[in-house]
Amino acid sequence: MPDKKDQLIHDVTYSFYEKATTDFLIGYQFRKIQEFKSLDPLSPPLEAFKSHLPRIEKFWRVQLLGERITKEEKRFDLINIHKALNPNKGEVLRWVKLFNETLDQYESSDDKDFIREWRRKVSEFEKRFLTFLF
Repeated sequence: MPDKKDQLIHDVTYSFYEKATTDFLIGYQFRKIQEFKSLDPLSPPLEAFKSHLPRIEKFWRVQLLGERITKEEKRFDLINIHKALNPNKGEVLRWVKLFNETLDQYESSDDKDFIREWRRKVSEFEKRFLTFLF
């Protein structure tokens, strides 16, 4: 059974991508990498993106819990991977806004420090993306 922080990382990740994959501004980015084409090309189901979610969860466990990357796992190269999607500044800012809104939904009194740290990490990545992509 996962511990509370592992479960929170899972829940936030899935909740965020449920919103992001169908978002009016950034949803199309996920259609570029989905596993199969949806019947509705404007609204890919989360299912179409699901093989990527465990990797995203792993990324956040590394960032927030200090989990190590094994020799078999690929390193995270966020800037170069996302550069291929050619996001614009507004899309990066929208991702950050949606992510913080998702964190708002999961914040409770007993995990405020953990969520605060997560927001700090999101802010760091926002600055990095805005610096290196634009």
